[in-house]
Amino acid sequence: MHSQPILNTDRLILRPFELSDSSRVKELAGNPKIAETTLNVPHPYEDGMAESWISFHKESFINKKAVVYAIVTKDNNELIGTAALHINNVHRKAELAYWIGVPYWRKGYCSEASKALLKFGFKELNLNRIYALAMASNVASYSVMKKIGMKYEGTRRQDILKNGIPVDLKSYAILSDEFIE
Repeated sequence: MHSQPILNTDRLILRPFELSDSSRVKELAGNPKIAETTLNVPHPYEDGMAESWISFHKESFINKKAVVYAIVTKDNNELIGTAALHINNVHRKAELAYWIGVPYWRKGYCSEASKALLKFGFKELNLNRIYALAMASNVASYSVMKKIGMKYEGTRRQDILKNGIPVDLKSYAILSDEFIE
């Protein structure tokens, strides 16, 4: 697979990011609620961060380390978030990661995009296992994980430091033979 394919769902298009998306990424990711609920999005989200982040995507895909998608609505072509698989080829597994802009929360977009990424990971990338992690306080995130068929595997106690404070991570996963389209 030489170029990252576009994925379609009922309401969404998952496409590679373009540098022209950077101002929208900064706008959405700059909301402090995104930083509060994610492991790797900083606040403040400073100038140049979006461009730097986007610039690594193509190389990561070519090197089979990650596939990162912009989540765009079909009805008005609006970028609303991102979903990605961070791939470990040796063990045929990947970590699913995502965030959705605050105005689009609780509309099912994250579940819809994540399910498409699971299908891509299992059918096209030949992964055996896809897992995801969420801060124990982020109920909405692990609700998505449950909704897309992932199973709870445990809590990684004080696994990360978020703003200098130890935080528990809930771990969910799904195997290729458990995945139902």
